[in-house]
Amino acid sequence: MQDRARICKYRYIYKRKGSPERRTNAELRGNQFGEIPSMSDRKMSNELQVHHLPRMSDTRRGRHSTAALHSPPLSWCLVGTLSRSLSSAEVSTALRPFYFSVHPDLFGKYPEQRKVNENSLQQLSALIEAQQSSRNMVIPVLPFYLRQKDMPEGNFRLVNIHLNSKDVRETVVKILNACDISTNYVDKIPRRSTVTNDRKIDLTKAYEEYNTEFQKATEMKRKVDEKKAINNIIEWVYENSDRGKEKYEMTKATRQQVQSLIEHLCKAYGIKEVKYDSGWNISHIRGALQSLASMASQYSKYMGNLKGRTIALGQFTGVSLDGDVFLNIIDVRNEWLSLIKKVNLEDGALTEIPNYEKALSSILRDIHICRRKFMPKVSAAQYCSHLRQLITSIGDFYGRGKKFPESVPESLSKYEIVVEPEAGPLMLSPTGQFITPSSCPADELIPFIAKHLDEATLLLTEYSINKHVEKALFKEVKERFGLLELHKDDSITPGLMILCCQRLLTRIDKLETKLCGCILYVTHYYSVLSEGVLCIPWNFK
Repeated sequence: MQDRARICKYRYIYKRKGSPERRTNAELRGNQFGEIPSMSDRKMSNELQVHHLPRMSDTRRGRHSTAALHSPPLSWCLVGTLSRSLSSAEVSTALRPFYFSVHPDLFGKYPEQRKVNENSLQQLSALIEAQQSSRNMVIPVLPFYLRQKDMPEGNFRLVNIHLNSKDVRETVVKILNACDISTNYVDKIPRRSTVTNDRKIDLTKAYEEYNTEFQKATEMKRKVDEKKAINNIIEWVYENSDRGKEKYEMTKATRQQVQSLIEHLCKAYGIKEVKYDSGWNISHIRGALQSLASMASQYSKYMGNLKGRTIALGQFTGVSLDGDVFLNIIDVRNEWLSLIKKVNLEDGALTEIPNYEKALSSILRDIHICRRKFMPKVSAAQYCSHLRQLITSIGDFYGRGKKFPESVPESLSKYEIVVEPEAGPLMLSPTGQFITPSSCPADELIPFIAKHLDEATLLLTEYSINKHVEKALFKEVKERFGLLELHKDDSITPGLMILCCQRLLTRIDKLETKLCGCILYVTHYYSVLSEGVLCIPWNFK
């Protein structure tokens, strides 16, 4: 019972599921069809967002769950503030209109803009946290897409905010000025020389107030979503397929420019391949490639370091576990150049990865060390550090005289485990892989593996069958509907994709002509992206 209690305690710490804010925050992030909340929807959540307070222990220690980082709450980094001139409540009030212009929840149908704002909010959060702790921190220019009332649907204003102040008040003023938001509220607040300690705030009371308001707003939003719900895929495709084809044609010139830039880079500098994350708008890709080409011509003496390598435009800057050179699209060029100059030094970590993986496998009864295709992006050096951390924990476990339960087979070679960054959950994936954060104590990991071996066996068997069925259905749907491309979201498992493809094929007589020549993306919502991609939920009606 004590072992089970420790497992439950650990799983709560790492998964952080089940609390009201986790459940409802996911619902509020955007309805299932990717629609942007209307002004009335946003008014509903005005008060509740002000009271969204994270736990102090997590905020101070920097332990944010993946869900929290993915959609930063309004007061994410404004609690527990040691403010020089503004209290926590004053900062929250001052930044409120800013968050209502850039919050990712407002960009449900526009994943590119949403992703940019999410990344910038994360960096802004880190900056404010550093200022609260009187630490110096330098961050790049932060891009934000603003959603404004006077702009047509789908058009956004891009602002780049440079924050180099050490004072929270100055940071707030710079943000508001950059977004053309009035600073009257801040200007009226007298400057104080004394330091206030907002850690005395009653978090329990604030959370209770927030939770009550959040539940009310969630229920109201659910009713709104029900009225907006799309009743059937046939109607939606008939209404939007032509619009998707028009958008695809409108971006033809941009796609050609992207291809031309890629060919130039490969030919001029001996680059093996240039690829990019499909989640980005094609115009962003073009801009990034133009910046890379310009930088390459200016610093051509360093470009020899990229000869024979694959360049990937994505969400981080560094060398991936496969040896690809990743360049973050929203990073400044100096960050790219810094990596390119020292890229060969990063290769040392790549050669160490097999040794660490072999060592970890041997102390876990020859379990197969895997990497998920869509696992969080980390550099080779970071991955080595994660493996080393877990190896040390398991070594200490054995050093204390502990061992695997007797029910566990002597060989676990048919099972798979994935080691991810410290903040990840301890879990069994839908495809049967054990997924563990590198900071997972061996006292929790080994009992978890022992307890879930039977379930892992079933899931692995199911996946080995489903992946072949999925591949065949993928090909059939693409060919029979005449699709230009067919893709799916990372979160759509083979089992879900099989169900989606089978249901699409039962409607081929009504959808074939409309979907012919389209790009289809299976995800969790309906949307038409700027390049003409038609997004549909896997469980469409």
